[in-house]
Amino acid sequence: MTHAPHRALARITALATATLLAAGTAQAVVGTPGTTEFGGSMADITYGNGGNIFQLEPMLYMLGLGDAGNPQTVAGRNPALQSSFSVSGAGTGLMVIDYQVRNTSASDTFNQLRFMVYANPDGAADFMDTLSETWGPATAGDPVLREGRAYVDPVTGIKPGFGLNNNLSEGLQPLDLDCTGGAGCDATVGLQWNAPQLGPGQMFRVRLGLSDDGQALSKRFLQATAVSDPGTVLTFSGTGVVTAVPEPGAVWMLLAGLGTLGSLSRRRQAG
Repeated sequence: MTHAPHRALARITALATATLLAAGTAQAVVGTPGTTEFGGSMADITYGNGGNIFQLEPMLYMLGLGDAGNPQTVAGRNPALQSSFSVSGAGTGLMVIDYQVRNTSASDTFNQLRFMVYANPDGAADFMDTLSETWGPATAGDPVLREGRAYVDPVTGIKPGFGLNNNLSEGLQPLDLDCTGGAGCDATVGLQWNAPQLGPGQMFRVRLGLSDDGQALSKRFLQATAVSDPGTVLTFSGTGVVTAVPEPGAVWMLLAGLGTLGSLSRRRQAG
């Protein structure tokens, strides 16, 4: 297996550091990634005994706004759309990345949204992992498509394929057999959520979970286990949902109403 020299060097440096920090004991997903890029793309998220998510990147497709790309880039093509993300649970066994795409328009509806998160986990310094999955019937919020296969190259890999096809390509096909046993593979994985419409005042929210102690946010998830260290396992899961976004005025009215109810309750107790 070969990698571009700068890619391999970056990986080896990050993984060597993570291995020294791990000191032979399982570590929680580490707090702040080594780098956080525009729109939620991240790199060098350590986990387990020297595991490292070399690259993690969200991608969004929305009908009429061009091919899939970084959520902030896609949202920037229409002034009614806003994209943001936040990270919680850093330094624990489950780190959650919360991606949000809002429709601030009072009248426009956006159609055929597809949100994918791509990741390249490296379980140890040799990059080799075996992939497994729990993928039963879909329940509300579960990802609808997944992909797991060996790293190929930046042209034919999962991420650019999604950008060109506006969809994960494998659908319900089996995981790459080269990655499900034996020597494993330099794995890449992806999860996808679909939303038929994003109406006025609605938000498409995708919560991604990265865990090194088996926690999953949904009943459908992938796991990458380091070939050289079976105790280093990344659980890759998440949920996606379209919800209404309350207007700021409605929030203040709700808070005022709750304050009034509290005041009345105190008066009754005093009486």
